[in-house]
Amino acid sequence: MKITNEMGIDLPLAVWLLQEGYKSGADKAPPGELLSVTTLMKPTRQLILQRKVDRSQETMDLSEMVASRMGHSLHDSIERAWTEGNWQQVMRQLHYPQSIIDKIRINPPMDKPLEEEIIPIYLEQRGFKPFEDIVLTGQLDFLIGSSYRDFKSTSTFSYTSGSKDEDYALQGSLYRFIFPELIKDDVMRIEFIFTDWASYRAKADKKYPQSRVAHKEFKLLSLKETEFWLSSKLAEIRKNAKLPQDRMIQCTDKQLWRSEDTFKYYSNPETAKAGGRCTKRFDKESDAVLFQQEKGKGVVIKEPGEPKACMYCSAFTVCEQRKQYFNDDGSSR
Repeated sequence: MKITNEMGIDLPLAVWLLQEGYKSGADKAPPGELLSVTTLMKPTRQLILQRKVDRSQETMDLSEMVASRMGHSLHDSIERAWTEGNWQQVMRQLHYPQSIIDKIRINPPMDKPLEEEIIPIYLEQRGFKPFEDIVLTGQLDFLIGSSYRDFKSTSTFSYTSGSKDEDYALQGSLYRFIFPELIKDDVMRIEFIFTDWASYRAKADKKYPQSRVAHKEFKLLSLKETEFWLSSKLAEIRKNAKLPQDRMIQCTDKQLWRSEDTFKYYSNPETAKAGGRCTKRFDKESDAVLFQQEKGKGVVIKEPGEPKACMYCSAFTVCEQRKQYFNDDGSSR
């Protein structure tokens, strides 16, 4: 892949952005095709088509790496706080009893039984689980006792809308499938660190997160339910990998992050033809048509919701479904 620096990012940050932070663990994996939890959770169409992309011909600008690099840095910083920092002193400052502090062990050996009453804390541990014809792999963020935690640096919308709640629960369930001897609780917790939090919104709306950090709990699937999901997903991948694109499974509106359709009313139809500014915009077609009838003139134009996920998809250049919405240069059709 060719790396560009169109935004002129300075050398100190450029070096930071280009550091390779992800470790697949392939050198320690058992024999078999390695698939990560995050890869397997992608839409089936994307997962299949991204393998057909010639990465040597792809271009990525340094400015596009900021979000992922910040996410990795967050995880790395949390890990070092526990492995290199004075976490005992911090816990005392938070008024945890010494009897609890003394029971904590950081990353104890996973292949040996723990002493009675020991509270293990595991950070950034990679695991492997052979299943059918693949080896499922994942790296858990944080586990305390038998309860799993995951850290998300994200917008407040993800927290308030619940748009990713199912994905969070599924991800946690797949990690428990890999680490059943460690993750025994039926509930996991997502620790949110918000990138766009605003104090004035917190004061005005009690449903808005009241702090820049917050958490939610999610019930995990049972191991049996998780195994069923995995088996079904793999069967779907095998089936569609043999099909041409016109018969391959399509990404759903949810997978496409497609916004709702809107309906524009133009008092002058010629303005609509010229692509000008609409007189009024409606969320429902019936409301737009009723308004048009009341005015006794004009035209209603449907504006399809934009599939935002396409612009971040690793299969963008080869996907035929994408061409329904975007030109090759990324402009809307």
